[in-house]
Amino acid sequence: MRNVQILIFFIIIIIVASFVQKEGLSNKQIQEENIMILIPTPASNAADATPTPTPILIPTSIPPTSTLVPSPQINIQSFVYPGSKILNQSGDKMTLQSSDDPQAITNWYKEKLISLNMKAKSFVTTNTNGNILNKLVGAGNGLKVKIQIEKDNTSSTTAINISIE
Repeated sequence: MRNVQILIFFIIIIIVASFVQKEGLSNKQIQEENIMILIPTPASNAADATPTPTPILIPTSIPPTSTLVPSPQINIQSFVYPGSKILNQSGDKMTLQSSDDPQAITNWYKEKLISLNMKAKSFVTTNTNGNILNKLVGAGNGLKVKIQIEKDNTSSTTAINISIE
């Protein structure tokens, strides 16, 4: 009989603790789970003193294991090539000019798109008689970035066109 009283006491403590835990987590999303506890009951035969376990389900509150991670904030200014000159900017479109090598510019933008963990990426580079036209596209995190790098063989500067959709 003493063991039954101690067991009931522990069950009451567990129930109270679960209510305190639920109240402490009220500002967070809560996922319900059940815990099974075996409670010994007196045997049906008085001669047999071994108690028989009886399962009881006690609801508890457990915080979820996954949380939403916000995607990084991306704006058009984060795509300004270092050392370039902004010629035009309107909303989510921008035109830059740089005296750097077009391949170095292309590589910088490739790394930029890769570092943003874009799921879909397309890199097309074209060089015809010194006329360079490179197009890079990255899509993911709910947006699409298009970058065009263009240099004429008679020009000393490279044009960079960027748009974010």
